Amino acid sequence: MDNEPRFIVDTMLGTVARWLRILGYDTVYDRNYEDWQIIRRAELEKRIIVTRDRGLHNKAIKHGLKSIILWEDSMPDRLAHIALVTGIKLSIDFNKTRCPEDNALLVKTDKEKVKDKVPAGVYRVHNDFWECPRCGKVYWIGSHWKLIEKILMEARDRLEVLKSKTNI
Repeated sequence: MDNEPRFIVDTMLGTVARWLRILGYDTVYDRNYEDWQIIRRAELEKRIIVTRDRGLHNKAIKHGLKSIILWEDSMPDRLAHIALVTGIKLSIDFNKTRCPEDNALLVKTDKEKVKDKVPAGVYRVHNDFWECPRCGKVYWIGSHWKLIEKILMEARDRLEVLKSKTNI
């Protein structure tokens, strides 16, 4: 896991940060960061900058940092582009997934421990739960899961198209 790419995402791409975290990648995102703070943190922590800001991208390159500029608007296209450049996996590993809110690694937890933290219907229907040790949020494979899988499937398909166009 030490050689896994780590990211810092600019203020315009909060949703991308959430997706990278769900996919299990250590991703820093702070709505209040200015360009110089993003560059400094990327330097110190060897993070790849993900941005829509051409100015930030150019500054990063001048500093010898890795930077990905995203022009795409759809999430499948954005994820495919990042995967093409960095080699990230476009599938979820429940042993590596992170809290979309605060980037902490999620911990699989006993159903009994979350009884009072989830709606009764969710508790009745689901057996697998993950909890964020930092913020305490509880996650499960709910109805949103179909949309997550659909977006990841589209991203994998688009990645294959990109690879064929670039001969990778």
